[in-house]
Amino acid sequence: MLNPVGVSVSVASAIVTGMTIDRLPDSSRLAGIATTGELVSAGFSRAAIRALARRGVLTPVCRGAYARSDLLGQVPGPDRRRDYAVRIAAAIAVVGSDAVGSHQDAAVLHGLDLLERPPVDVIALCRQEGREGLRAGQPRIRVRAVPLPRDQVVTCGAIPVTSVPRTVVDLARSTSFRSGVVVADSALRQRKTSKDELGAVIAACSRWPGIDRARQVVEFSDALSESPFESISRVAFRDGGLPPPELQ
Repeated sequence: MLNPVGVSVSVASAIVTGMTIDRLPDSSRLAGIATTGELVSAGFSRAAIRALARRGVLTPVCRGAYARSDLLGQVPGPDRRRDYAVRIAAAIAVVGSDAVGSHQDAAVLHGLDLLERPPVDVIALCRQEGREGLRAGQPRIRVRAVPLPRDQVVTCGAIPVTSVPRTVVDLARSTSFRSGVVVADSALRQRKTSKDELGAVIAACSRWPGIDRARQVVEFSDALSESPFESISRVAFRDGGLPPPELQ
């Protein structure tokens, strides 16, 4: 006589085994990212989704979004940048296609230097309108509702993010002067933006909080600063009332 519990486990295992990759919805997103709602619409129960995650068929990326594990390794780029691209793509899938990656997360995708490592437990997004705030789950999703002119949004590895000049100005507005100088110097040094482009974003965002600090950061920034250490040193000289060091 079979144990009823054993029968239940066997049936559940058979059901999950029959759920092949071919049955997963084709989202056309990076790493095949799909939301919980999309998976449910494709015929997967929430219990089956959890089982697929346990088996390693799906990889949870953020609350409400999963990537196909077999496609994660195919995402191009350095590991750190690839991880952030997947995080941003998953967050956009949850929030809505009108959202874009921003702030520190956008800076990582653009390959810009940062003074502080971006928080691993928060994904930063901007959207044109709608509710803003911090969504629960790990990692959490922080959504800011702000104007997003078309020329301030680009695609980076198929992921929509704020442009380099917009990203620099956003960080200069919302972080310390020293952190802002590090990212601005990096963007100028790599010729990913110019002071004219940064000035155009500042002019378009002239009434935003922190824009005066962003203006000071841009005026102080220098493409000849060869590293974050040099950027920090220049700020230290300024704060100490010393003549600026001569850059090579």
